[in-house]
Amino acid sequence: MILARLALSAFRLRFLVLLPLALLAACVGATGSVDIGSTREVSVDRSAALAAINAFRTENGLGTVRFDPVLGKAAERQARAMAARGDLSHSLDGALPSRVASFGYDWAAISENIGWNYRSTPAVMTGWKDSPGHRRNLLNTDVTEIGIAAATGPDGEPYWALILGRQKAPR
Repeated sequence: MILARLALSAFRLRFLVLLPLALLAACVGATGSVDIGSTREVSVDRSAALAAINAFRTENGLGTVRFDPVLGKAAERQARAMAARGDLSHSLDGALPSRVASFGYDWAAISENIGWNYRSTPAVMTGWKDSPGHRRNLLNTDVTEIGIAAATGPDGEPYWALILGRQKAPR
């Protein structure tokens, strides 16, 4: 009888510990799980964005970054996923490390800025520079490449994604 109660108590304890973890995991979407068919890419002046980021980094004593097409595709997917759901979120289509890895980017450093309802590339860049967390990402000394994209969904509002990274050195 005592062993049965102990086993039941152990089961309850495991259940109480694992249930919140399972619920938390359910909040993070699986990579590529969002249907982006209802979205469209918004034209982004990537040259202007790259120039603005590099000028900002140079003003702050840092090296420049370059555009990476793989990070560009990952940023486009994230912008379109947010637009499809009408939700500004870093994790609705999976965690950033798994999202960029799914595009074949073998990252050593990775960070992301997202934005909503900015109507132009200069406007979103100003917003990110003025936000402490986004500013920190723009001035991350560990990154060497970027990808940037914007998209709209059924609500017509633009969602932006900027992914900054550095790939692992080839072995």
